[in-house]
Amino acid sequence: MSVSQNTVLFIDDDEAATRQLSKSLERRGYKFDFSFATSADLGLSLLATESPEAVVLDLSLSEQSGPQGGFDLLQQLREHDPTLRILVLTGHDSEEFGVTSLKHGAASFLSKPVHAEHLGALLKDAVQSTLLKRSYLKLSHAPESLEHLTGLRTRSEKMREVLEAVAYAASHVQPVLLLGETGVGKGVIAQAIHQASNRKTRPFIRVQPRFGNSDLSASEIFGHERGAYTGALESRRGLLEEANGGTLFLDEVDELPVETQILLLNSLQEKVYRRLGSSKDLRSDFRLIAASNRPLEDSLAEGRIRQDFYHRLAHVTIEIPPLRERPEDILDLATESLRGLVNRENLKVQGLAADAAEKLIHYSWPGNVRELLASVESAAFRAQFHGRRYLEATDFQLRKKSPVLGKGSFRDQVRHFERRLILETLAQCENNQSQAAVRLQLDRSTLRRILERRAGKSDK
Repeated sequence: MSVSQNTVLFIDDDEAATRQLSKSLERRGYKFDFSFATSADLGLSLLATESPEAVVLDLSLSEQSGPQGGFDLLQQLREHDPTLRILVLTGHDSEEFGVTSLKHGAASFLSKPVHAEHLGALLKDAVQSTLLKRSYLKLSHAPESLEHLTGLRTRSEKMREVLEAVAYAASHVQPVLLLGETGVGKGVIAQAIHQASNRKTRPFIRVQPRFGNSDLSASEIFGHERGAYTGALESRRGLLEEANGGTLFLDEVDELPVETQILLLNSLQEKVYRRLGSSKDLRSDFRLIAASNRPLEDSLAEGRIRQDFYHRLAHVTIEIPPLRERPEDILDLATESLRGLVNRENLKVQGLAADAAEKLIHYSWPGNVRELLASVESAAFRAQFHGRRYLEATDFQLRKKSPVLGKGSFRDQVRHFERRLILETLAQCENNQSQAAVRLQLDRSTLRRILERRAGKSDK
């Protein structure tokens, strides 16, 4: 039998019964390729040669071994292929056997006689799950393929984990939540997920809530009919309609009014929505990617994000590290940005001078990738104006750093560093002390006490 992406292996000593069950599944529209093994040895052999996506295992293959033989085989199957979904099918109607099967790695436990429709639904889910796991593992162990798939490259181990998460997110259609500081590239990651998915030929629609008014926000997403609210002078299509078949990227999701969250939650669950002022149901097969630059736990506590909406968003959560935590990527990002700028603007500059590279590597980049790209662009035009072929350190006008440590006693320098670190972190967190405390792994009371203690002292 040829190998198929939809292969189901029955391991059961009653081959006639399993063949009859497979025919019953086929009559109900389940299009699997079926293999049959009547012993443990034959089952393991077919597992190696045919790589099935699902196994239906009879717990008692022989009277001699009994259920224990089935448990042993179940464990062998799992060890051979951890991605495999195994359904245990047995005549022993015992909850104890079911619990033991699940502990050994079975996905489900069914007693004979089994309803074919029920088994078919479980097998369909099992096959999809196995294919998803295998696709993810293949990508995560193939660096070149991973970079080709996502269109992103990195030298950082932390970002490598992000790329693996991108590949996984691209392999299914569940909502994704992107977290990270302002400027880390959440929009780039969202587009990478879209481009790596089977929706890449369909629209990628970005929306960033700009209105505190729920009517205006809902109108932008769902559309409206004329007269739906004050100022709605004509009908309008919503972004859900434009995103049909593609991806809707909802940036700064915590700014979305709660009333709109409720409407969007219903649309996520049912793929059905209505324009404001309309009673007609419309359908949109969209994939949602949301993003926030602040921990959503804070937004939950403040009531800015509904619990049910948050849990629907966070099927897959990807945290993107700030640039200061992946300095290996700084020069690559700068060089790639400069190359694109030179081509677009026909500049004469050719690269970075050594002192410029040194300056970029040792800067903390509080504005992350966005600040880096803007700095490279500004420096390139400055170098072009002065007729230089290489960008020098003086071409980069970065934020002024705090005075260099090295003067005063050890205690003074520690105090100076504490104050500088806390103030820089507060600036990155838009002066939110709770976020700064979490990032620095301090109690908020400790952070406040340090700030109050240092407030009256001058920096040296």
